[in-house]
Amino acid sequence: MAQVIRKLAIGAALSIACVSCTANGEGDAPVTPSPVDQFTPLDQLKPINLDGDPLSGAETFDTRPTPRALGEVSTERYRMIVYTQGSSCGLLVVDAKTSQRPLINLVSAWPKNVSEGSQRYAAGPYNFASGAGSESSRSRASLYCSEKAMVVEFTPGEEASTSGQQGHVSTKKRHSDPESLVVVTGSDAARKRIMKQL
Repeated sequence: MAQVIRKLAIGAALSIACVSCTANGEGDAPVTPSPVDQFTPLDQLKPINLDGDPLSGAETFDTRPTPRALGEVSTERYRMIVYTQGSSCGLLVVDAKTSQRPLINLVSAWPKNVSEGSQRYAAGPYNFASGAGSESSRSRASLYCSEKAMVVEFTPGEEASTSGQQGHVSTKKRHSDPESLVVVTGSDAARKRIMKQL
């Protein structure tokens, strides 16, 4: 009986010693970043150069920071330019032939903390904005904006295939809507994760 009590006392002493080691931080395992922390923020991605500088004529959300183009996707009729400006995401859709004529210009600030916005895609949370094109265009677009990625759903009003793209973008057509084009902007890792969700 005395041996059993002695073993229990030794076990309790070891448990207390282990708890105090952990409380002092000596026994803590290294903290691994959450998946969201592994994605590069949009404002750290290298901007691209645009032909004709269509962003200069667009109304932007904030006049202080200069808009930074991160990607461009072209179709036969449209140029879609995704950009950041300060802590906001933007989508500018212009006519492919007359790039100075904005058809759609959406802007959304990214959420200030993880409790805001939606978790629709990886690398979130996201704020949302949507809009329609000018009267002559039947196009419409929606913009999901986070600090680490942008997801654009663009419907040109007619079936259109991409004729070119540059920058930090990946594209995919929706099977359910062949006219709809999804443009994902972000680091390689963020785009890869989001493209798997589409």
